[in-house]
Amino acid sequence: MSSVRNDSHPAKSVSAHLLAVIAQSPTAVEARHHEIRARVLILNLEVHETISMLDAENLRIMFKAAIEKRLCEIASVYDMGIV
Repeated sequence: MSSVRNDSHPAKSVSAHLLAVIAQSPTAVEARHHEIRARVLILNLEVHETISMLDAENLRIMFKAAIEKRLCEIASVYDMGIV
């Protein structure tokens, strides 16, 4: 029997899910809603000292990049008159 340890953080799957839903958000409002969920996740992880301050800041940067990218994509769709 294999004794492979899963060393990934429990919040990893939640973070991956939030990144996916941000990337698929059809509107800026929905993308911002998921951004708030990401901020709450990071705050909870910090408050409960589940992650370091450095890791929390790295998560913030990652989510900020994802939200900025998606908002630019949404804006470009509206600018081109596709919607």
